[in-house]
Amino acid sequence: MKSIKITLVAMVLTLSAAAQKKAFKLEGTAPASKEGATVYLDYQNESGSVADSAIIKNGKFSFKGTVDEPSYSRMILDHKNQGKYWIANVGDRLFFYLANENYKIEIKDSVQSARITGSPTQAAFQSYIKEIGGDFMMIIGAAQAAMAAIPQNVPDYNERAKKLYDSIEQKFEDRRLKEIEFAKRNPGSIFSIDALTDAANKHPLSSLEPIFLALTDEVRSLRGGKALDTRILAEKTIKIGNIAPEFSQADTSGKLVHLADYRGQYVLVDFWASWCKPCRAENPNLKKAYDKYKDKLTVIGVSLDDKDTRDAWIAAIHKDDLPWVHVSDLKGWSNEIALRYGVRAVPQNYLLDKEGKIIASNLRDERLHEVLNDVFSGKMPVAVKAD
Repeated sequence: MKSIKITLVAMVLTLSAAAQKKAFKLEGTAPASKEGATVYLDYQNESGSVADSAIIKNGKFSFKGTVDEPSYSRMILDHKNQGKYWIANVGDRLFFYLANENYKIEIKDSVQSARITGSPTQAAFQSYIKEIGGDFMMIIGAAQAAMAAIPQNVPDYNERAKKLYDSIEQKFEDRRLKEIEFAKRNPGSIFSIDALTDAANKHPLSSLEPIFLALTDEVRSLRGGKALDTRILAEKTIKIGNIAPEFSQADTSGKLVHLADYRGQYVLVDFWASWCKPCRAENPNLKKAYDKYKDKLTVIGVSLDDKDTRDAWIAAIHKDDLPWVHVSDLKGWSNEIALRYGVRAVPQNYLLDKEGKIIASNLRDERLHEVLNDVFSGKMPVAVKAD
């Protein structure tokens, strides 16, 4: 009966909230000990990522805005006003579903444990989260705390850490299986897109496609639905030997760069981000290869930075001395080129021949030099894929 109730609530909410054009309003209260602290709110609307902030005054704070559809959002409480940069990923955070509704948020000691009332969408989201086994970010946070609690000087540290890792991964897999079942039972729920998107991180998209196609047209037309649809298409098209999808995106000066303009040249489409440590570590190796083959090879760097890290993106280009073409739509993981190419982790790259055909992918370290040497010395008669 509980499952049926959750299903009905979620289906009723499907797009009634998304269709609303009125604004949302968040009214919060906090104890005197939080006076003067900063509260940050991050959410998505049709124009992209939105970052807002408010100061707690006289025990109160508030936010107003509009979303074109309900979306997973984040609130951060900066207890000591350290600055958002320092606490965004490790501080006191609350993840919730934001729709054009009125919210009451009561903070007692932390925003993570705040009580939210007044929003039917958030109430349905909480029921959904309970059904699938808990909120993803909360599980991650608990796992990090448990890992940090293991003394690093104990003789069996590695065994204990592995055991903990395996138990957390099993918990996530159990959660993914419940997400898949939820999506099957709830084709009209806005949460079914979140469920399938998360499940797709470990389960083949080909196995999830029939469930996705069974969702209502309204649900599949949501931002997340369009992104998942693009990923499913990418799995079918982004293969060695296929023509790479065309794209156009702005460079650091706002000028559009078109992949089609480089037809007749070998092109390495390189996905990275300023905040990605493995990407930054690989940049000197890529620059070495570029310096050697720059008369024969064009590199197009596609950044998964967002509006908040635009300056960091440009600074990284200069600091790492990357002289090739750089583009980004500043949508983070929702970068349209990355979605079209099915990119789910960075660094990642694709090598295209003069006809625009994908001939190799995931080229890093010495493998990058080996493949480029083969290509430009005529020793690679057939397309290859790096391991």
